[in-house]
Amino acid sequence: MDEVGNNVTDAIGEMNNEDASSNLDSHSVGLWKDDGDVHMDDGFRTPMKKTKKTSVPKVGMIFDDVESAEKFYKDYAHDIGFAVRIGQQKLDDNGLVQCKRYLCARQGFRSQKAKELMDPSKKVRHTRETRCGCEAYMYVKRDSEGKYHIAALFEDHNHDLVTPSKLHLLRSKRLVSEKEKATLFNCHKASIGTSQAFRLLQVGAGGFEYVGCTKKDLLNYYSDFRNKIKNADAQMFIDQFGRLKEVDPGFFFEYEVNDGRLVRVFWADATSRKNYIHFGDVLSFDSTYSTNQYDMKFAPFTGVNHHMQSIFFGAGFLADEKIESFTWLFQTFLRAMGGKAPELIITDEDASMRAAIGSVLPNTIHRLCVWHIMKKFPKKIGPHLLKDEEFLKRVNSCVWGSETTEEFERKWHAIMSDYHLENNEWLDRRYQIRQSWIPAYFKDIWLGGILRTTSRSESANSFFNRFIGRKLSLVEFWLRFDTALQFQRQEELLHDNTTMHTNPTLFTSWEIEKHGSFVFTHEVFNKFQEEVLAAREHCDVQNTTELEDRKIVAMTDNYRRVREIICFSSEHTYKCSCMFFESIGIPCRHIIRLLRGARIKELPLHYITKRWMKNCKRDNAYDSEGNLLVEKAISSVDASMRRKMSTAHNKFEDIFQQAKTSEESMDVLIQNLELLSLLFQPTSHTRQEEQENFIGFSIPDDVQVHPPTDILAKGKCKRILGHADKNKKKKEPTPRKCTTCKDVGHDRRNCPNKES
Repeated sequence: MDEVGNNVTDAIGEMNNEDASSNLDSHSVGLWKDDGDVHMDDGFRTPMKKTKKTSVPKVGMIFDDVESAEKFYKDYAHDIGFAVRIGQQKLDDNGLVQCKRYLCARQGFRSQKAKELMDPSKKVRHTRETRCGCEAYMYVKRDSEGKYHIAALFEDHNHDLVTPSKLHLLRSKRLVSEKEKATLFNCHKASIGTSQAFRLLQVGAGGFEYVGCTKKDLLNYYSDFRNKIKNADAQMFIDQFGRLKEVDPGFFFEYEVNDGRLVRVFWADATSRKNYIHFGDVLSFDSTYSTNQYDMKFAPFTGVNHHMQSIFFGAGFLADEKIESFTWLFQTFLRAMGGKAPELIITDEDASMRAAIGSVLPNTIHRLCVWHIMKKFPKKIGPHLLKDEEFLKRVNSCVWGSETTEEFERKWHAIMSDYHLENNEWLDRRYQIRQSWIPAYFKDIWLGGILRTTSRSESANSFFNRFIGRKLSLVEFWLRFDTALQFQRQEELLHDNTTMHTNPTLFTSWEIEKHGSFVFTHEVFNKFQEEVLAAREHCDVQNTTELEDRKIVAMTDNYRRVREIICFSSEHTYKCSCMFFESIGIPCRHIIRLLRGARIKELPLHYITKRWMKNCKRDNAYDSEGNLLVEKAISSVDASMRRKMSTAHNKFEDIFQQAKTSEESMDVLIQNLELLSLLFQPTSHTRQEEQENFIGFSIPDDVQVHPPTDILAKGKCKRILGHADKNKKKKEPTPRKCTTCKDVGHDRRNCPNKES
């Protein structure tokens, strides 16, 4: 490093002492140009020798290699105002270029065959004519010493040249640089599209003319990447899981192939498996996503962590929604989680899913997702009731506000009668299965907050939709999904830090509230605090009935309901009729009121649910084989390299922000960067190697696992109708013709000529 530093210092000194004129090439000619457009002479579009101190080609100019000659002519063409196209070349037996011709991009004419329209009835792509027969060119030839010299040259153009404001649009000078490539892939990892990535580049560069490429160039580059991975997409997806397994032994994945095509896959990393050990008592499963161009169903397993946030346990892709597929997925999930089945699982109404759960998880309580059912109401009851706010209010009160089964049935029948919905078959079916989705029927079941605020499925849908869109390849899905998962875990880490190192505001002088702030995470404590405030403000004891080993307390609250709390004499154990603690795991306001009356300053241990505690994840987690599950997603080498890259990037950004305050500082920065670039030999990479480096995947030559289908799914999205569509008349259907008499208005079954 000392030698490198000395070389940089010496080089900087030499540059400072150099005369600026010595930097000009020995064969360059300094010419000047006015501020306006290029001048024309003699009726030809021939640029006069007036330009911004640039070299102009001359016959006999010598270059060390053909690349230097090409760069020279392109630079000249860019300054003058035309684009360059590569012409014919001749190679020797060793592959060396013996001669090469560089043409004006508008040379020649489009072939007559390309202009012919094969089928006028088909929609064709309208292309613009760019060729006009321009004869400008430069011809270079290799001599006996291995140098290249300009052997022939023609500078006259038969077309207008590009003005200075449009020079950056010349195709031969447009290039997707390393910076643009890195920004493009990083944006796609962050679920930012190509158009937004180009706008970001434009803002960072200070203008479109400084980006170096156009939005179309970025689109073409990314399209080339998608075409390269098209056939190897599924193989790359599975290979990435194999690499993750090598880095992290706790990573679990399994897949199945049918006729060489991927049909099922499941994965869960060590962090997800560890989270399931801590929070796997309740589970939400949803297979309604369609996030890829093969129309495979993305089926994530979601839970609730100690901050009442959605947390990822694992996910699968299924080519179909048959019983066999769901059975395989649930069995694989159990193997990944050491055979530990959840106490409760929430799903949608899919019959195949229900059958698979009954077979694989017979001891797990299965309930239906209320959110999935409620969102179908607008389609099932008709549009006239959607505008009735009173109806919607009564439905929500019936579903969510009913605390007893009798209350629900009374409200339900009243709504059906008042709005004449008794004959609605869908609503009648929902009533028949009410025990599986109405909260009033399972208030005594531990839900862990998974059904509160409509549903965990709604939360998971909203979260993944922010990162993952439709029409993605599996590789693109993984890049975005990995970013989304890291974002979710960063949010948990942020809440952990806030909970551990800050204290919530207390609203009462009750010691039991203070004790709750020490025990619970902030999100759980907020709900506990609501119960404490309600206990102080709204709960009143009406009467007490003494029995031999217990007493029954009748208490009212702000809901104007009379609650019955059974008080057991031993260990201050209470059982309230509201079932709030049994369902959510937080003491209700009625129990808190009695604890306060008994002068108990701290919550008894049996009222502190471990999964809601601040330190609930401190215990080590092991898999079924007794191996410790350690949260590490990348190797130590990768982590060290990423830290160094981040440090270097941040350091340069700091220097750049300081240097951009003056033109002199920017000149010094550019000079030093040019010298620093001499220390690093540029390495040539193919476009495929560049793309593999950015995505972290290798594109295999031998593909054993193919995507589910070669036909791209059309998807379920419909075009949004605009105002112009409203005035369009609906196209009349083509009348059916009779196959017997070829007349319209009937078919062969009732054709009048049938008998004859």
